[in-house]
Amino acid sequence: MTPLVIPEEQTVSDIFINYRTEDGDKTARTIDRELSGRFGTTRVFLASKSIQLGRRFDEDLLVNARRCAVLIAVVGPNWATSADLHDPADWVRREILEAHRSGNLVIPVLDGRKVDRLRPSDLPRDLRWFAMGQSYRLDEHNMERDLRTLGDKLCELVPDLCRNDGDKAGTTAPAPPVNSAGDVYGTAFVGSTVDGDAGTVVKGNSGPVNTGSGSLVTNSPHFAGGNVNYVAGAQQGNLNQASDVPPSMPSQE
Repeated sequence: MTPLVIPEEQTVSDIFINYRTEDGDKTARTIDRELSGRFGTTRVFLASKSIQLGRRFDEDLLVNARRCAVLIAVVGPNWATSADLHDPADWVRREILEAHRSGNLVIPVLDGRKVDRLRPSDLPRDLRWFAMGQSYRLDEHNMERDLRTLGDKLCELVPDLCRNDGDKAGTTAPAPPVNSAGDVYGTAFVGSTVDGDAGTVVKGNSGPVNTGSGSLVTNSPHFAGGNVNYVAGAQQGNLNQASDVPPSMPSQE
């Protein structure tokens, strides 16, 4: 067999998604959307998306299966019983074997709750090792969670993926706030974090905030007027209350 030569301008993806048409292809596209959105579309190879017009699909398939870091094989309900799997020319079989022979990690991904774990006796002799690999199940009822967990596990297996991990993009420290205050009479506090009692505090706004004129009381008891007492929480012992008007002196008569 003539060895495949990778053109210098060809980008080889880290993740190769292997699937059989009409038996896992919808799940394969869902996986591709999730991982491409998280790690970048060029990091994930899906034949229907990644092979450019005019290119030889056989070369692109084998080159990427050989050079990927991880091959995800989507195992649908009829995967193990497909007669095509026993054909040496079957592309699903060839891609898996190409990745395995190159020493790449191959992960069986079970498509749904009803897909049983693979048994070596159901597979061709040169694929029986595939049934012994630790598999990962995607549950259609928890697809979002399972896809996110799959991405987390791939990030651990291929640390280079973390550099373009979209789920981690928001974990960096926020930029200092930009604020302005004009015509302020009294105390003005501007900052990204407010702890303790700082008077009127407005957090999390994404636009102008106008408190208007007069008093502003939020989520706290408010009393106005004279001779008002307010006690909160448990009270033990004596409680002496007095108004701000001094009592009259007792008669000296």
